[in-house]
Amino acid sequence: MAYVIEAFTINLLNITVLLLLGYLFDVLPEVITVMVIMSLLRFTAGGAHSNSPWRCALVSAVVFLSLALIAPHLSSVSGIYLDMLGVLAVSTSLITVICFAPVDSISAPIISAHRRKKLKVLSLLVVLLITVSIIILRYIPWAYASQIQAAIILSALWGSFNLTRIGQRLMDLLDEICLDQKKKVH
Repeated sequence: MAYVIEAFTINLLNITVLLLLGYLFDVLPEVITVMVIMSLLRFTAGGAHSNSPWRCALVSAVVFLSLALIAPHLSSVSGIYLDMLGVLAVSTSLITVICFAPVDSISAPIISAHRRKKLKVLSLLVVLLITVSIIILRYIPWAYASQIQAAIILSALWGSFNLTRIGQRLMDLLDEICLDQKKKVH
């Protein structure tokens, strides 16, 4: 019960801080987009995990805000380049989901073969949703369409990276660095 309360508190705080920072940096639609896409990918495909929920929240906040800040700049490039990046993001997402999803953790392994298959199918549906969203946003005349499209593309690339062994190793490295820092303090 304590873990559930801590996880809920951390997630609620993380969401609140991200939304506030998105508002302050004038990238609120992009932050919301990144949060939604990453949540969909995380809940279905899994990905790299930290051994500390606070560290995970901090890394997520920094990465999500960074992606949201990059998206408006990326959206200002020529449409063909954004299209090519979209194709790269969808292709990468499809390949990593097929090859690696769902990625579980030592603390929460996926034991059931049925659940593993269900998560794989749901992950593929999320990639389909990402693909359709990128295509639709390319052709609608909404003022934020290209920024949202860029945020989706960046989120898909980051989510794909988190499914790989390199992404998992990066999170392990961050955990090791933080543990080394704690040892030096004591």
